[in-house]
Amino acid sequence: MTKEDIIKAVWNELPDLTVKEAQKTYETTMNLIKETLAKGETVEIRNFGKFTVKAKTSRVGRNPRTGEDAIITERRVVTFKPSKNFKKQVLNSNPLEE
Repeated sequence: MTKEDIIKAVWNELPDLTVKEAQKTYETTMNLIKETLAKGETVEIRNFGKFTVKAKTSRVGRNPRTGEDAIITERRVVTFKPSKNFKKQVLNSNPLEE
């Protein structure tokens, strides 16, 4: 599913919105999530999951192509932990039947 697919789905679910309003709703939501994570704060969406920012320390890794040691610098990464309801819904669905 792409950004455009999500916007069209929102527009189809909420017929009172124009396509531009659905797009603005999507953009505002995504920007709010990104800005919150950029501040290092957690975003928790009930019955969906939790986005957190974790700090990774620098470490020695290996270049898979050459096998040489390489320094992996410290960085921040975004992690996602799905809620129990989210996991249950995904595990109980069978996309092969569709």
